[in-house]
Amino acid sequence: MSQAKATTESAALDSLPPSAKFVHFVLEREPDLTQVELVERTRLSARTVRSAVADLKNADIVDEAVCLRDARKRVYSLTDQ
Repeated sequence: MSQAKATTESAALDSLPPSAKFVHFVLEREPDLTQVELVERTRLSARTVRSAVADLKNADIVDEAVCLRDARKRVYSLTDQ
């Protein structure tokens, strides 16, 4: 990741709630997690994880893709990994 991209991402993260920062932290260590997996790893409620992921997507920090194991689910990962 370039220095400018890292600085922009850091500034965007600063304005997000703690739950979004925690989900970001988890995705740094384990990319490509579904919402259920994020709930299990963070121990946050499903609604909180959903909101955190939405905040991260709106800030262009997280990408959403179709889960190859189950096309009904989505997989989340940090952008430009």
